[in-house]
Amino acid sequence: MGTGRALLRWVSRFDPLVWDAALATAMAGLTIVVGVLYLPDGYRAFDPEAWLLTVLINVPMTLRRRYPRVILGVSCLAFVAFLAEGYLPSINFFGPLLGLYTVATAYPTRRVVPAAVATFGVLQYSGMSARVLPWYVIAFQMALIAFVACVFGGKSRAVTERNARLAVLTERLRRDQEDRARRAVTEERIRIAREMHDVVAHHMSVISMQAGLARYVFDTDPGTALGAVRTIETTSGEGLDELRRLLLVLRVGDGEEATAGTPAGLDRLPDLVRRVTASGVPVAFAVTGRPRPLPPGAELCAYRVTQEALTNVLRHAGPARATVDLDYGPETVTVRVVDDGRPARPPAESTGQGLVGMRERARIFGGVLTAGPRDGGGFAVQLVLPTVALVEEDSR
Repeated sequence: MGTGRALLRWVSRFDPLVWDAALATAMAGLTIVVGVLYLPDGYRAFDPEAWLLTVLINVPMTLRRRYPRVILGVSCLAFVAFLAEGYLPSINFFGPLLGLYTVATAYPTRRVVPAAVATFGVLQYSGMSARVLPWYVIAFQMALIAFVACVFGGKSRAVTERNARLAVLTERLRRDQEDRARRAVTEERIRIAREMHDVVAHHMSVISMQAGLARYVFDTDPGTALGAVRTIETTSGEGLDELRRLLLVLRVGDGEEATAGTPAGLDRLPDLVRRVTASGVPVAFAVTGRPRPLPPGAELCAYRVTQEALTNVLRHAGPARATVDLDYGPETVTVRVVDDGRPARPPAESTGQGLVGMRERARIFGGVLTAGPRDGGGFAVQLVLPTVALVEEDSR
């Protein structure tokens, strides 16, 4: 089976015109060889005129796919001339048959019938020229041969049309999937932008308050004013970094409202775990490493990925248990959500949501998200965020 498929792939690399030329040349060459070597009594010798007519019958089949009816007409007329000159009638009829088959592959039945009738007439003339069988036996044989050629040609045309329709449907499905994926990314970017908007607004509020404090105590308490300026420096750096990420995500359209409230962070993961456990899925939560604060956007990213992963457990895993592991490494923070639910549930990204949004969040913060079924059942989602790079960006 593998060898056959490899051979088909190799054959498909060549232009069909090349194969048609090879077939036409082989038919003409074989006919000439037979005509020269085999000459029954009562028929004209295979002379140069027979060679020429043989070439006219077979070689035009090179262009049979481009001009099916024209090539069939040329082949039939040349074959009639070949028979009229008294050459052996039992050779050279493969050209008209191949032409009829090609017409049947290219046109609907109503347009094939006239060509089939004409070809049948030519084949009947060939059979009658042999002067061996009664005309009605020859008519039955030639009608059957022409019918089989038309049937096989029609089957080939049906397969070709079906493959063309499947190709169109496949392309349409691919475009629809791409559109759904783009819409999912856009929706997730809008959601991320709204949340990051709150983070930036918080930073600006802190800056405003500290600037007012510094101005108020500038003359009376220089130390406090200096501390306020330092806070402004740190907070403005964080705010600028979050604003840069916000602008990279998207430009929020007019009339869209930003969500209010304090941005979710890693400190709220225990509350999230308790809510999911209360909903019917027991969740174990563990923290390893030394906890440390992260930029608000990164914490929000980790929280939302964990939230989405646990939501998918509730929706798709059925009766299951889950674990959430939060690991603070030297240069990264890793969140891993694992469940032991159904081994073959559909991934969340099949609907255009879920994993698409998770990956978009991870990409924005330079992280890596991996997700997939586990051996033996269940599903695992892991997010790795490079905290060192984020802290350096915020310090700038």
